[in-house]
Amino acid sequence: RIGAKSALMLLVPIASASSASVQVSWTQTARLGEKVTLLEDQTPFVLSSGACDGCPDRAISVDSKQTFQTFEGFGGAFTQASAVNWRKLNATGQAELIRAYFADPADGGLGYTLCRVPINSCDFSPESYTFDDVEGDVALEHFDSTVQKDVDLGMIDMILAAEAAVEARGESHGVRGLKLKLLASPWSPPAWMKLPMKGVYGDPGEGIRTMTGSAKPFGLDPDYQASWANYFGKWLAAYKARGVDSLWAVTVQNEPEASPGWESCLWTPEYMAKFVAEHLGPTLKATHPEIKIFGFDHNKDHVAEWADGLYKNKTAADYFTGVAVHWYGGLNTENLQKAHEVDPTKSILGSEACNCVGHVVLQQDGVSSWWTRAERLSLDILEDLKWWAVGWIDWNLLVDVNGGPNHLKNLCDANMIQDAAGDKGGQPLIKQASYYYMGHFSRYL
Repeated sequence: RIGAKSALMLLVPIASASSASVQVSWTQTARLGEKVTLLEDQTPFVLSSGACDGCPDRAISVDSKQTFQTFEGFGGAFTQASAVNWRKLNATGQAELIRAYFADPADGGLGYTLCRVPINSCDFSPESYTFDDVEGDVALEHFDSTVQKDVDLGMIDMILAAEAAVEARGESHGVRGLKLKLLASPWSPPAWMKLPMKGVYGDPGEGIRTMTGSAKPFGLDPDYQASWANYFGKWLAAYKARGVDSLWAVTVQNEPEASPGWESCLWTPEYMAKFVAEHLGPTLKATHPEIKIFGFDHNKDHVAEWADGLYKNKTAADYFTGVAVHWYGGLNTENLQKAHEVDPTKSILGSEACNCVGHVVLQQDGVSSWWTRAERLSLDILEDLKWWAVGWIDWNLLVDVNGGPNHLKNLCDANMIQDAAGDKGGQPLIKQASYYYMGHFSRYL
C-alpha cells in the first residue's frame, strides 16, 4: 500500500496458507519527513487463517480459482546512453550495476528479467545512426551485420553481462533455463527509406528525408516496406551472431503518433497493420519465428483505438501478440480495459516509463521531489498490473547526473545515475528512490 507516510509495503507469506497460522516477512520503503527507509526488512508477524466474519478491514481474502494475465517480468532499457554511462564506470561499478538490477533478490538484486533495446539510434544516443545508410540499397547488401556501432558504444557487452547474470541466477537458485527477455524497438528507419517532408525548414523544394522527422500521416515510404521488414530480420540475426540470445519480441515502431524532433516515424493503425500483414509478419515468421510482434508502443490515451485498428486486419492480427504502451499520457486505465476487450487473447505490455522533465532529481536536491517521482512510477505499475499488463519496462537503465547523454537534449531521470567523476560528491553509482520502489514489484512478481 502507499499510505499517508508515503510507504510501500509488500507482504510475502513464507508458510502454506492452509496452516492454522502464517508467518509473514515484509519489506518496507517509506518516508517520514526527511527520514527514509529503503527496501528494509521488518519484523515478521503472524496471520491466522480461517473465517473472519465482521472484520473485513483486517482480513486478506484470496480467490485462487480466478486467474488473470501471465506476467513476463520487469526491467529497463539498454539504450545507447545507458551503455555509454556503464562504460564510464570502473570494472567494480559495472559489475555492481549488473548485480543491482539482475541478481536474485536474495543476493540484493531487483531480479530483472524483461528489458528493451533500440534498433538504430534513438534520442538517447550520442548521434543519429543506422546500419545501412547507402541510399537505394533495397536488398540491404551494405547492412552492417557486425552492428559495430552498438559494439563500440558498449551495448552488446552490457546486454551479454546482464544475460549471464540472469542465467547464473537461475542456476544458483534452482530455476533452470531462466533467461533474460529482450524487446527491440526502432525509432526510425534509415532516412532514405522514408517519405520526404515538404514545406519544412531546409526543404529545397522536393522535400527532405531525415531520421529526426517524419512525413504525415506516415513516414515509411511504401516502396521500402519489404526492405524495412528485412532490416528487422538482419538486425536480429546480427545481434544473435554477437551472442545475444535473449531476443524475445519487437515493436513495429516507438511512439508512432509523435515526431518531436528526434528519431521518429509516424504511422496510422491501418498502415502499421498492412505492413505487418504483408511484410514484417511473413518475414519474421520465415527468418525468426520465435520473435513476437507488438503494435502501437505509445501512450495509453489512444491504445484502444489502435488495438481496434490493428486487429481489424485479420491477417495482421494473427501476427500480433498484442500492443505495447507508454506511461506519458497518464494512467488511462479505462483505455487499457477497452483495449483488452477488443481482443482478450492479446497482451498489453508496458514498454516505457520515466520522469522526463529535463533533469535528474537527486535526494540531496530535495527529498520530497525525489520521492514523488518514485511514487508516480509505482502508481503506474500498480494500475498497469490491475488492467492487464503482462510486463513493465522502465526507460534508461543508467543516465549521467545531467540526465543524458541525449543528442537532442531530451534529458530524463532514471533508477540509477552514473557519477564516476564525482560531480555530486558521492558514490559513482547513485540509486534513486525509484530504484527501491521498483524492488517492491520486481523482487516478488
